[in-house]
Amino acid sequence: MNDAEKALRQGLIGAWLLESWEVEYGDGRITQPFGADAHGLIIYAADGWMSATMSASARTSLDAATPAASSLESRAAVFAEYLAYGGRWSLQGETIVHRVTHSVNPVLIGTSQRRDASLVGDALLLQAVEPLPRPRTHRIRWRRASGSAK
Repeated sequence: MNDAEKALRQGLIGAWLLESWEVEYGDGRITQPFGADAHGLIIYAADGWMSATMSASARTSLDAATPAASSLESRAAVFAEYLAYGGRWSLQGETIVHRVTHSVNPVLIGTSQRRDASLVGDALLLQAVEPLPRPRTHRIRWRRASGSAK
């Protein structure tokens, strides 16, 4: 591990609050999957574990007291407005690799989610290209949570 990678690793440790998540499509269109005021938290622990959550700020409520008693439509809406996963993290140069061990979306379990990373002051910028039939680029900006390790 070179000095730049060591500095990035040390700088990542701690908790980060979501500032924005944008997706840019090949045609130039930009969307915000959970809206302009989305919420989120990502935590990088020094021992190599990580956890991330993101959601729309005005989330749909279930239509009953418990998920089991709620309608399929209500549960689908709640699921569509929330993302959570965790697992092990490592660096490969300036790329963070999240090796997903648990997720609200089972499709992610066992995958390696790669994010190009840069630290600018108290901001963490993550970027990933998703190679769909038509590629799209995710840009996620996090701000160091107050009181978090530096």
